[in-house]
Amino acid sequence: MQSSEMNEANRRYWDALAPSWRDLRDQDQLWRKIPQQPALAFDGEALAMIERYSGNLSGKRVCVIASGDNYVSFALAGMGSQVTSTDISGEQLAVAQARAKELALPIEFIRADATRLEGLADNTYDLVCSSNGLFVWIAEPGQVFQQVQRVLKPGGFYIFYDVHPFQRPWKDQVQPLEMEQPYDATGPFAYSEAGHPSYEFHWRMSDLLNPLAESGLVLRQMAESPAKDARFWEGPAYTPAQESRLSVWQHNPRAGLPVWLTVAAQKTLAAQKTLA
Repeated sequence: MQSSEMNEANRRYWDALAPSWRDLRDQDQLWRKIPQQPALAFDGEALAMIERYSGNLSGKRVCVIASGDNYVSFALAGMGSQVTSTDISGEQLAVAQARAKELALPIEFIRADATRLEGLADNTYDLVCSSNGLFVWIAEPGQVFQQVQRVLKPGGFYIFYDVHPFQRPWKDQVQPLEMEQPYDATGPFAYSEAGHPSYEFHWRMSDLLNPLAESGLVLRQMAESPAKDARFWEGPAYTPAQESRLSVWQHNPRAGLPVWLTVAAQKTLAAQKTLA
């Protein structure tokens, strides 16, 4: 199957699941708090890197790719930036747009595949961000980095965090630690939920950082972080953890591995001239 076909299958999958994810996120109403408490929207070291490399975001143009539940978009808009939110799923964007209107957040929403970023002009954004749940759906990560490099202004930054590749090979269990597939088994892995097929990829560090470098972006910082708390091991909801000992590696060996990979990369003036 071609990568474009898998991307399209994943788009249909997320369009179909958008109502159930809307209901899940409505359980705790966290999206209402995020514009005033942006730290709630980030894991890993993403917020610290944004503050370090982009500084005061007031008035800066920011693009969130594969925006999903749009918590990152809401946080960055609450920090004063001019946010463009893109996602492959029009249904996910419709949910986010309704919430942004209720929160009075002036976010621009554009349906776009992260590997093409249709409708986004070159050299436009001071900062591009993506969060957990992008690269697992992407058949060719290098295409994402090339598009990010294209839409960033010279000197602008791409900051992303995602599940660390070291978490991918293991079965979803606590003890004993058991490998489900080797580290270099990257997929695609085919799944189906409620009759909707989807395709995932378990990329290695090299599968992410090598194409990032090849795109012309320059790595400025990388961080490998544990989960904030045991909630990470209990599912996708943003609810408090029920079993705190899941954060203890002696009980849950996977907690002894990094959970989040955070990367800050920059589009330099030199790269812009080289690729022009």
